Amino acid sequence: MTRVPRTRSWDRAAAIERLRAEAFDVLVVGGGVTGAGVARDAALRGLRVALVDAGDWGAGTSSRTTKFAHGGLRYLELFDFGLVRTALAERAVLLSIAPHLTLASPFVLPVYSGRSRPSWELRAGLWLYDALAGRTRLGRHQLMDAGAALEREPCLSPRGLRGAGVYWDARVRDARLVIETIGDARRAGATAASYCAVEDVERWNGGWAAEVLDRRSGERFSLEARAFVNAAGPWADRLRRRAAPWREPLLTPTKGIHCVVRRDRLPLRDPTALFAGDGRLYFAVPEGEWTYLGTTDTLDGGDVDDLTSPAEDVRYLVESTAEALAMPISTADVVGTWAGWRPLVRARTRREASAISRDEITETTAPRFLTVAGGKLTTYRAMAEEAVDRLLEETGLAAKTCVTAIRPLVPAELGGEGPARGTDPGAVERVRGLFGPDADDVFAGWREHPEDAAPLGPDFPWSAAEVDRAAREMVETLDDLVDRRLLPLPGGVPLLDATLDRVLEAAAPALGWSPGRQAAEAARFRGGAERWPSRAGV
Repeated sequence: MTRVPRTRSWDRAAAIERLRAEAFDVLVVGGGVTGAGVARDAALRGLRVALVDAGDWGAGTSSRTTKFAHGGLRYLELFDFGLVRTALAERAVLLSIAPHLTLASPFVLPVYSGRSRPSWELRAGLWLYDALAGRTRLGRHQLMDAGAALEREPCLSPRGLRGAGVYWDARVRDARLVIETIGDARRAGATAASYCAVEDVERWNGGWAAEVLDRRSGERFSLEARAFVNAAGPWADRLRRRAAPWREPLLTPTKGIHCVVRRDRLPLRDPTALFAGDGRLYFAVPEGEWTYLGTTDTLDGGDVDDLTSPAEDVRYLVESTAEALAMPISTADVVGTWAGWRPLVRARTRREASAISRDEITETTAPRFLTVAGGKLTTYRAMAEEAVDRLLEETGLAAKTCVTAIRPLVPAELGGEGPARGTDPGAVERVRGLFGPDADDVFAGWREHPEDAAPLGPDFPWSAAEVDRAAREMVETLDDLVDRRLLPLPGGVPLLDATLDRVLEAAAPALGWSPGRQAAEAARFRGGAERWPSRAGV
């Protein structure tokens, strides 16, 4: 197979050398969507920015969401009108700055006797949701009776069905959102390196010095910055204790899981909101050949390093869905799961996990040391803007005004010649959905080597040129490449053994992996402990 050596590379080794050698205005710890947003905002304002994460970008939480850019319809029940209004405004921003990653979509909300909210509450909620969106509303909601609801969505159970509402929200490629945000931070001058764990911090010359472990090489180095932003998500309290051991914990992390079944077992037309027997709202979402279910919200006090999906949580989702829909499924239909921890701000009293506020907090943990936590994926940009404003106020650093709400994540000027005449429009749309305007490397590869445009397997529509392009985005493991650079569902989609071999072959030139390393990565990928029950070929 001919490889295409023309794609841009995120040089991790060069980034680490800069981290060792330079002093920075701000060090951002945590390469999830919040940390990525802070790094982008600060870099675009002219600050010298360093960004590190102990693992891959977005691997801890931000690639493990329900993949929505939404206001949060259920937060209306908690009277969090301010949160919903802000989230709806930020939904509009995402659709503007990342149109290749964000898609407006209808959502179905069925009403059942004795199971879901009453019809009057549905009508009031959807009216208020549209009103809070104002001019950014994506479409007017609709109400329908049971017959019309079943005609639109035959998978709904007719038993006790009173009708349904259809409202508009947006879906987002969460892992790609993190990658593209960091990519724009890098274009603005930020230095970013994954798999760099901050093990300790201490005051340094009016700022902070961090002891950093390069988890790939095992080497340690010191990183110095005038200010520090802790955006480590569920792990933020660990870092806070290093800077301010006297402070009480800030977070109450909750665990959420999703599980995946084949689309033919649950052939939904649109994302559908369902109510479990305990009244909790969750979603069943079609995605290509798959349908995923989630999320749970468990306040169990567990280890935030544990990203496995408990069997009882999988059963909860599957059994709830089997009751709600006309096509019962069982745990035998589950082909994959993913789990993540939400870094929710600690409540003063113990409450149900789903009732804990999704409001964000920017805390001055210590002088020139901020912690940013809470919030939602949809509001990450606004959280970052607030954090950088606070940072500038407390440090006196000179900077430009914030432009993140109007600047595209992937500038149009990165586009080049474009695809060759006659290229399959579906393939062009798929590539632009991954890379936006910065897709011309793939199109150039296809023009020179048409064989590199063929899908790598019946279960994997991406081509060798797309794999090669994604492999150059600071990829260190096969999970990084497949789960967070390419597939829309992390840990949830099994791949044929032959397909996985072709993916490795396509990525090897960019990654420099030997045959032995390729075999080791494939074995780890297929048998990862995060998956249910494994990622074995099917």
